[in-house]
Amino acid sequence: MRAFEAFVAHRYLKTRRKGAFVKVMVAFARAGTALGVFAMVITLAVMNGFHEEIQANLFSATAHFTVSSLTGDFVDTDAALKAVRAVPGVKAASPIRFERALIRPAGLDAPPEALAVKAIDPATAHSTSRIFDSVQPGRVENLKPGEVLVGHELSKNLGLRVGDTAAIAFFRLDLGLSGLQPRMMAFRVAGIFQSHIGEYDARWAFIHLDDAKALARTDQAEMIEVSATNLAAIDRAKPAVLEALRGLDVGAPVATDLRDSNRALFAALKLEKWLFSAAFGLIVLVAAFNIIASLVLLVTEKRRDLGVLLALGATPGQIQRLFELQGLRIGAVGTAWGLGLSVPLCWVLDHFRLVSLPKAVYDFITYVPFRLYLSDVLLVAVFPILVAWLASRYPARWAAHVNPVEALRAE
Repeated sequence: MRAFEAFVAHRYLKTRRKGAFVKVMVAFARAGTALGVFAMVITLAVMNGFHEEIQANLFSATAHFTVSSLTGDFVDTDAALKAVRAVPGVKAASPIRFERALIRPAGLDAPPEALAVKAIDPATAHSTSRIFDSVQPGRVENLKPGEVLVGHELSKNLGLRVGDTAAIAFFRLDLGLSGLQPRMMAFRVAGIFQSHIGEYDARWAFIHLDDAKALARTDQAEMIEVSATNLAAIDRAKPAVLEALRGLDVGAPVATDLRDSNRALFAALKLEKWLFSAAFGLIVLVAAFNIIASLVLLVTEKRRDLGVLLALGATPGQIQRLFELQGLRIGAVGTAWGLGLSVPLCWVLDHFRLVSLPKAVYDFITYVPFRLYLSDVLLVAVFPILVAWLASRYPARWAAHVNPVEALRAE
């Protein structure tokens, strides 16, 4: 008998005898649902896109994750590297050391700039970070002890050019004639990199791993940077790498990635995504009131017809389902309109990069990305249809309780 309810519901929505005001209310309900769905899809796509681009840019400047030991340097760096590289899902691994320092041009009485110095193995560093693609001139593989790579913004701030000498004061104290003094070293600027990430370009520099080992008076690495086969493989590779290192004498190994240090940023992006979607979801809720109003008016208008159906043997349950189906159809049509417009539009805008961003404001990305996930589309599709069904419940129950005798007497 479900075919009976569907047929009558279809006839009620399509009939030309329907009142003009009911038609307007149904049209507004469909349009409101479509607008809400359209806005939610666009919002989710933009927030997903920025989340992906921010994550991709952060990971392009450094490795996917870093492994270190809570007890200090690795005891046997070569053995640790061999174990890490053998883990499924690991694409490459490279040893590093970190130092904090101050930098200024040698021979000039200029105020120094604070600096994060990463000591790298030039032979393997390129395999774990794409930041070295931007090194000019030359290649990171040509970096020699006594040379440094500085960021584009840092070079501008200090007036450093390739071939200049930079004086770097490391936060390691030596006993000098006047007491404890920071360890000073002179480096030749061998190249300049540009990651388009302000913090890296203005506050980072790279030196040869041998220089950092000499500075720390050790022959071991402090950390190992690891590049997974792709971003999705990071969460699988991290525990596998830690498990592989536990079989070696490396103390207590830990693994961290940029999502850990930028957890607040990614949490804020996720929260904004759902807050904006919820705000636009209110449009769907407003459309739900139009569904209620239109169905109430339709029940009033079709009161005599309902009496005829009940007199001919239709059950109250069938009458109720009839109007619930009408509410579902209104919601489904609006949802189809919204998805039919927004999903192709997102693909076109993202594929052809039609919405540009000012470079002065957004240095790391030049366009607005629109990225849709199937789970988001399904959620947006289900939500308005569910709201439409809930909205139709009240007028449907009211229609089911129509007294057929009184309805047939009505003019």
